[in-house]
Amino acid sequence: VLLSHSSEAMVEGHSVHRVATFHRQRLIGKKFNAWSPNGRFSEGAKAISGKVFTRIEAVGKNLFAFFGGSNEPMVLHIHFGMAGNWAVYDTDKSVPAPVPSKTNRLRLEEMTGGKTIGSVLVADLSAMTLQHGTMSLYEGKREKLGEDPLREDADPERLWTRVEKSKKSIGALLMDQSYFTGPGNIYRAEILFKAGIH
Repeated sequence: VLLSHSSEAMVEGHSVHRVATFHRQRLIGKKFNAWSPNGRFSEGAKAISGKVFTRIEAVGKNLFAFFGGSNEPMVLHIHFGMAGNWAVYDTDKSVPAPVPSKTNRLRLEEMTGGKTIGSVLVADLSAMTLQHGTMSLYEGKREKLGEDPLREDADPERLWTRVEKSKKSIGALLMDQSYFTGPGNIYRAEILFKAGIH
């Protein structure tokens, strides 16, 4: 049974936050057998396999998933690109998960007691960017991203100080993820139209 999927053309920041919210409810606190159906993320899958999915965080169009203990978690950096997808299925023997597609870079299969059980959650991830590493990966990526208006830690004053000093047009700044992280071309066009800026 398909519980959720995130396939949207030109995934914008609000869509990534929605994926994070859903996966926070369904996947956090569970342990997964991880493997790479198309072989393009075998090393990363091995690094997180058997570890508890402890945290998920959206920053603009970027998604960060944390596996393992809080001291040295393994971190996945995910950017869906134009047509990425992270689908979750509730499966059992009568309703198995679908056969992985050629673009499926990571499959997570719920585990109990170290063994895959009969009725499990299965999550299939396809994404333009999928990296794994330690907290330094997260910290390095986060440092380069600007203010996400959907996050509680967004700082409008800090953003405005940078915007005032920039020589770029406001349209260009809205698309610059180091200033405004999350908006894509659709939101840029709508925001400028509503503001009467052409």
